[in-house]
Amino acid sequence: MALKVPIFIVVSKVDLCSHGTVERTVRQLERVFKQPGCNKVPMVVLNPDDAVTAAQQFAQSACITPIFTLSSVSGESLDLLKVFLNILPPLSNSKEQEDLMQQLTEFQVDEIYSVPDVGTVVGGTLYSGVCREGERLVVGPTEDGRFLRLKVDSIQRNRSACRVLKAGQAATLALGNFDRSLLRKGMVMVSPKMNPTICCQFEAAIVLLFHAKTFRQGSQVTVHVGNVRQTATVERLHGKDELRTGERAVVRFHFIKHPEYLRLTAKLLFREGVTKGIGHVTRLLPHNQYLNHDQNLQDY
Repeated sequence: MALKVPIFIVVSKVDLCSHGTVERTVRQLERVFKQPGCNKVPMVVLNPDDAVTAAQQFAQSACITPIFTLSSVSGESLDLLKVFLNILPPLSNSKEQEDLMQQLTEFQVDEIYSVPDVGTVVGGTLYSGVCREGERLVVGPTEDGRFLRLKVDSIQRNRSACRVLKAGQAATLALGNFDRSLLRKGMVMVSPKMNPTICCQFEAAIVLLFHAKTFRQGSQVTVHVGNVRQTATVERLHGKDELRTGERAVVRFHFIKHPEYLRLTAKLLFREGVTKGIGHVTRLLPHNQYLNHDQNLQDY
């Protein structure tokens, strides 16, 4: 909810409890969603007409939160969830995908495997551009901030061979004998034409959702930006000495291990124990080693 991702609720296994217990659970959910911090409009789906209305309103407003109560054992209300899912429109329209396909290739690495007789395989999502079998890309950043050349041997989507991958699609890419130890989650594979901005330091406009004490310079948190996840230190709070729950500020973070590839305006989530906060990237401070793009590309 903090990241403004539309959600709907499925209360399952209703065959294991009484009708009164299910009603109590639904009432609790309704109370939570109506709280000031949530600002959601819960909508309990009881019949096919409700499912159709919920799907239509859900697509138009992120405030609508459908609630389904069902059982996979007895099949109770399972058809209502199917109706809802079948009517839901795709999150991005074809025009947005066309625009992304015109941009340079950028594949976000989420998973890394070693497959017998295939070699190194990466799984992830193509954020922009088009990726084809045999295409040559660069992957990084490495721990010293460089990008390595590689070749995409083959592509699979939903366990089937695929020759072309389009923006917004998830897939696995076989990289042949590329050394798996050089890869990590959070890397990107991009077109050699791109000059990616990588940084150890960046600034973000944040709001502190919860902190037991105070949030100040020197605090360490785990930062999540897209597929990037790394511990970062708070270098500076602009205009403030410390932050308390609910307060906002522009904060400079410093990754403690290695540089990362980030995009301006990207959504950010950070946490440490019970500490939680959200925000978006407002400024990138490029790593000082990356002055000559050609020197940062290495053959492997």
